[in-house]
Amino acid sequence: MDVSPNAAVLVTELRCTEPGCPPLETVIAILEDAVAPRQYTLHRAVADVTRQDIADSAAPTRRG
Repeated sequence: MDVSPNAAVLVTELRCTEPGCPPLETVIAILEDAVAPRQYTLHRAVADVTRQDIADSAAPTRRG
C-alpha cells in the first residue's frame, strides 16, 4: 500500500453490540491531499492486526 509521508492515518478499534456484528473491529482510514479517502475494516482487535491483513485489505479487487 502506497501512502505519502504527509498522509494522516487513523486507526480506531470499535466495539459493536448489535446482533450479528463482530465483537471488535479495527477501522483504518488514510487521508491524503488530492486523493480520495481510503477506509478499511478488519474484523479483529487492533492488537491482532498484521501487516498482511492490511496489505490484503488494501489490495485492489479483481472483477471478471
